Amino acid sequence: MKLQDILKDVLDDEIGEPQSVEVIVTELKEAEEKISPGDVYVDKRTRETFLVLTPLTTKFGTKWEGVEFDFNPRYGEPFISAGLSTTVAEPKAFEGYKKSKLTGKQKKAIQKMLKDPENLDQLDRAGSSVRDIERYIR
Repeated sequence: MKLQDILKDVLDDEIGEPQSVEVIVTELKEAEEKISPGDVYVDKRTRETFLVLTPLTTKFGTKWEGVEFDFNPRYGEPFISAGLSTTVAEPKAFEGYKKSKLTGKQKKAIQKMLKDPENLDQLDRAGSSVRDIERYIR
């Protein structure tokens, strides 16, 4: 059974004039696609993980700043690939990315990275707050 069919059944039972199913479905999709700080996106091509930290409002639209991690390098330990990265404007901000959640293993790897003085220096030079990263990985 499709979501549209379920919504039609629910709306038929309501008193008054219901909204069209298409309007409700688009509202649900928009609510699902909203970007907020702490969201995690994985690049489909390079498999790097982007942790969203703060929004930037520009005349072109909303851009997002975040930190990129590489959990599957070809060799060596996982590392921070970008101390601070900015996306393009909102409609195409995360095109080519898939929304996901951090696993426990990834959270532990990030905590381990945040203890390394080299990574802390990289984040400090980029202007990223370690406190924000720790807040969003919980």
